[in-house]
Amino acid sequence: MAELPELYKMCGQMDGTLKGKKIKKFTLLQEKCSNVSGDDWNKRVRNASVEKVYNKGKWIVTNLDNGESILLSLGMGADVLYYEKDAGLPEKYHINMLFTDGSGYTIRFWWFGKYLLVPGYELENEPNTKDIGIDPFNKDFTLEYFKNLLKGKKTGIKAFLMNQKNVSGVGNMYMHDILFSARLHPQKKISDMSGADIENLYRGMTDILNKSLSVGAFMYESDFFGQKGSYGMDYFQVGYKENSPCPVCGAAIIQIKAGQSSTFICPECQKL
Repeated sequence: MAELPELYKMCGQMDGTLKGKKIKKFTLLQEKCSNVSGDDWNKRVRNASVEKVYNKGKWIVTNLDNGESILLSLGMGADVLYYEKDAGLPEKYHINMLFTDGSGYTIRFWWFGKYLLVPGYELENEPNTKDIGIDPFNKDFTLEYFKNLLKGKKTGIKAFLMNQKNVSGVGNMYMHDILFSARLHPQKKISDMSGADIENLYRGMTDILNKSLSVGAFMYESDFFGQKGSYGMDYFQVGYKENSPCPVCGAAIIQIKAGQSSTFICPECQKL
């Protein structure tokens, strides 16, 4: 499932490639993934041009010059693939956005994906995105902001970070190593964390996410042009490495249940 580095990379590619392109035709083959019919899509987006593509948490937002906005959630995974004029389309897809220059992109959802059309004046209050917090790539996500975000909170740190209303874009894949980098047990209460704990957590989060982005994001996720990233198992410290030795103390890495998800930790470095 794509997380912040993968989404941020794709948004950059989509923005750079699609900006200024005019929509010729929209094809919707799986209506349950959308909030309007294929006919309504064409009435509302045909001849509109792409102004900007950006992410809001795990949602990809495309603003059009006619005031409409497209909200894309990859759900549990999706192939979002650009194609040039006269190029063949993938064998399977649920959505095809065709531009007047003959280029376009297709989307094939794996599970639970959404492709919504929202009038720009409703975007601020759109239920799917209005309460999403800012993500660690946002310029306003400073150490001071993070300290204030945690101030007065008493819940477990992993549950807090996984809530997209608090910190958006970060999921379980990177969370194992983010917590390990700060030597924090996933169930440690925020109220029990020291100032040093918070600073280490902030630096670990931003360092790990930026490292993934710098090498093209996760190796099993395809980008807008069908290319895989380079962030593979060699980059993970404890994540998905059960029974392997901890890179710091040598203790065997274990997998525990924390809330609704599993977490890989070092039982010595991340004591509760």
